Amino acid sequence: MSAPDNFKTLIHTPADLAVEFIDYARKIKANPGISWGVPSMDRAIIPMRPGDVTGIIARPGHGKSTSAAYLARHIGKQIAEQGIKDQCVAYVTFEQSIEEIESMFEIEGDSGYDLSDVAWGRADIDAMIKASLKRLSLPVVLIGKSQSRRKQTPRMTVDNVYRALASLEEDYKVKPSLVVLDYIQIIPVEKASDRVTQVGEAIVRSKELAIDIGAPIVFCVQASRKVDDYGEKIPTASDCQWASAIEQTADKLIGIWRPVLTEEPDAVLNIGGREIKITQNLFIARLLKQRMAPAGNTFVLNFAPQYVRLSDMELNNIDLETGNLV
Repeated sequence: MSAPDNFKTLIHTPADLAVEFIDYARKIKANPGISWGVPSMDRAIIPMRPGDVTGIIARPGHGKSTSAAYLARHIGKQIAEQGIKDQCVAYVTFEQSIEEIESMFEIEGDSGYDLSDVAWGRADIDAMIKASLKRLSLPVVLIGKSQSRRKQTPRMTVDNVYRALASLEEDYKVKPSLVVLDYIQIIPVEKASDRVTQVGEAIVRSKELAIDIGAPIVFCVQASRKVDDYGEKIPTASDCQWASAIEQTADKLIGIWRPVLTEEPDAVLNIGGREIKITQNLFIARLLKQRMAPAGNTFVLNFAPQYVRLSDMELNNIDLETGNLV
C-alpha cells in the first residue's frame, strides 16, 4: 500500500480541525450510511460509514459469509434502485472461489432454484442463465481467485486487494460504497512471523484500508472452539480466533448463531428470559460492541441461507424501539 511522503499531512492543527470536523459532521448528516435492512437491527446499530470496520463473528457454517453476502446484495440493490452509476459493493473472498461466492448473488426468490441445487449440480441451466442476466444490473463486484483464471491472478494479500480496489476507481470508474472481506483470519500478510501477528496485522491494515478508500468494511471472523461449550452459543468479542486485535480495532462486532446446527430439533431456548422454539431458520445475532453507543442488543431473526435472506422473526416479545427481547 503506497502512501504520500508528506508527513505534514498527518498533523491537524486546531484551525484545521475547526473546518475538518464540521465537514465530517455535515457528511454524516447528509449520508444515511450503510444499514442492514432489518428493522430491529437498524434501530439499534449505528449505520456504517466510511472508515468503519464491522466484524461478523461465528463458528464455521453458522452464516458469516451468507449474512455478509445478504448485506452486500441489499446495498447493491439500493445503489441500483437509486440509479447511482459510479458506486458498487466489493466482496473480497480469501477462502472460496469467485464462482462459489457468485452463486449467492444469483439466487432470488423467483430464480427457480436455490444454493443447494447449485451445489448438487441439479439447477436448471436455462433458469441460471435468466438469473445471470438479471444479476447484471446488481452493482456487486467480486474480488478473488477464479477457477477459470487459476494461473493468472496474483496472491490475495491486503496490498493486492488495495490495488484491485484502486483499479475499480481508475479503470472501471466506480467507487466501493461497501467492502466485504471474507474472512479476516486467512488474509495473507507478508513477512508476518506467526499466525497471531499475521491476523493482528491484517485487521490493522484493513482499518487503514477502510479509511484510505473512504468506505466501510465488513469482515467475517472465525470464532474459537470454546464457543461450542457455551449454553448460548453466541460468540463474544473475546472469542475472535487468533487475535485480540480484532476486538480492539473493530468499530462494531456482531456475534451470530444458528441454533439448529448445535441444539436438539424443536428444543426451546431461553434467550433474554424468553422461551423461543428452535426452527430451521432461527438466527440469533448479538451486538457485542459499537463505538459511541450502547451494545448488548440481541436480535431474533429469520435466516434462509439457501436464498441469502435475513429478516426479523415475527415474535411478540421484541421491543420494536430497541430490537431487544422483552
